[in-house]
Amino acid sequence: MPSGVCPAFYDTTPSDVNKIVNADIIISFGSFQMEPWLDNLLTYNADAKHIKCQNMGEWNIPTGAKVYVEYLTNELSKILPELNETINKNSQSYLMQIDNTSKELKDLIISNGFVNKTVISMSWQKDFIKDLGLNVIYSYGPPQGLSTQDELDVINAATDNDVSVVIDNLQSGTDFGAHVASESGASHVIFTNFPGAIPGTDTYLDMITYNTNQLIDGINAYEYKKGDISDLESQISSLELQRNLSVLLSVIFVILALIFYALYRKK
Repeated sequence: MPSGVCPAFYDTTPSDVNKIVNADIIISFGSFQMEPWLDNLLTYNADAKHIKCQNMGEWNIPTGAKVYVEYLTNELSKILPELNETINKNSQSYLMQIDNTSKELKDLIISNGFVNKTVISMSWQKDFIKDLGLNVIYSYGPPQGLSTQDELDVINAATDNDVSVVIDNLQSGTDFGAHVASESGASHVIFTNFPGAIPGTDTYLDMITYNTNQLIDGINAYEYKKGDISDLESQISSLELQRNLSVLLSVIFVILALIFYALYRKK
């Protein structure tokens, strides 16, 4: 499959049949919901070794990605025993890279002071955001499946709380999150759930780094905007105070003028 594409929405091409027919090893999610087109293609190559990554949870959180890597390492080592040493060596190296990147990203959140910042997220990105240390106060499913009441609940949750960012998942649609952000004043941030969908996200590690940077930029934008609004409110309050003081002084001046005029008439 091309990188960056969600398998559930993938349209197969004639060349895909040729790839399946000639493949020695086929790796899939093993779910009809994720790859409804795969079963028919598999009938053309019954001899291929099929590795199913079925019911293994989210891959976009580092701990989840490691589960996939370890499972694939084990399965590939069985199929390709002559490459066992190389497979395990590369696997250990990659697992270490995942751990190091995860720590770097969490340190970024800490150094920016964003731990426990309140956000709203599309549910497929919720675990990754929580793993970074943020507070996901509300999450929502694919927008096409939301009822009117569901949509109102999300908007109310964003409006009634100090939500800094609304996070959408690119592959499931971004219009709804943009609407929620607009209604609540939060920043709108778009994550990708698959590497390669956005320039600069060619690998898994690139992808989670990109998503984290987008989150940080979104919170910074919200904080900046919030600061501007606070300054503006302060200026308005100051202007109102000056106006009220001016009115009060004018009233006092008029009263004093009337008093002096009355005293002058008595003379």
